[in-house]
Amino acid sequence: MSFGKDRRFALGVVIVNYRTPALTEACAASLAPMLEAADAGVVIVDNASGDGSFERLARACAAMPAADRIRVVASPRNGGFSAGNNIGVSAVNADFVLFLNSDAEAAPGALTALLAAVGRAPEAGLITPRIVSSDGDSVVSRFRNHTPLSEFVDGAQSGPVARLFPGAEVPIFPDDVSSRPDWVSFAAVMVRRAALEKAGPMDEGFFLYYEDCDYCRRITRLGYGIEYAPAAVFRHDEGGSTKLQEKTGARARLPAYYYASRSRYFRKYYGPLGPAAANVAWYAGRAVAKARGVFGRPAPGVCEGRAGDIWIGWRGGGSHAPDGAG
Repeated sequence: MSFGKDRRFALGVVIVNYRTPALTEACAASLAPMLEAADAGVVIVDNASGDGSFERLARACAAMPAADRIRVVASPRNGGFSAGNNIGVSAVNADFVLFLNSDAEAAPGALTALLAAVGRAPEAGLITPRIVSSDGDSVVSRFRNHTPLSEFVDGAQSGPVARLFPGAEVPIFPDDVSSRPDWVSFAAVMVRRAALEKAGPMDEGFFLYYEDCDYCRRITRLGYGIEYAPAAVFRHDEGGSTKLQEKTGARARLPAYYYASRSRYFRKYYGPLGPAAANVAWYAGRAVAKARGVFGRPAPGVCEGRAGDIWIGWRGGGSHAPDGAG
């Protein structure tokens, strides 16, 4: 039997499912054996999948160890990743909340390791674990803020340009231990409840993508820091739940709501002309990439339609996808 709102936990885990019941079930199964030791409760939010996910997950979780610490709730609509997480946060009473992707799995001891990190960093609002691939290699999970200059660097896709503007490259690679992140991946991140309450709900205008960098930026602006907890390990193969990494690698066209979220982010932090400034900067970087052909080095490819799609949503509006998108 699942728990109610009156039950208090040290840690609440929120997982949003959209038509990935097998992945979500595996994620919950990785957590189940350690829930009691960490005094943790799990909320799985089915984002109106309409494919039987809710029923399947409810049955599976009821049969897991510590089933009384796992709750499956149904969203009445697919409002996106932010909306699903907001439902999950409101459904669990806990001092800390771990946002966890449905395609991630926790290594043994990960939850207690996250909570142990709090004692070492009482000022931290966000605790980020070590995220690894299925091969065990650390993956990029710490980042610098997106800026118009970072769009220039991204468009150029050039080592010399990245070295010229080292603070503008968004990814912080795992071997860089000196750089402090501005934001971290929400594939797995623990947030202090007090920080959540001060920051308010996640912005549901971001249907999918850019909500993590936005929310981290809101929390750090309140004076909270970001702490890295390498002893807490989660496995995450990027794109398992959204297929974005797969599309990017294949240079396939990305969904419109990705670009709408991008525009919303730049407008939110750089004003009404922020998206236009970011786009012009990206074009300038792309011109640098094209110029490499003069030296016999063809420009690296980009996702299909990107040059035009970056203007989606630049004048305003939200980034909600049509019902059924995920």
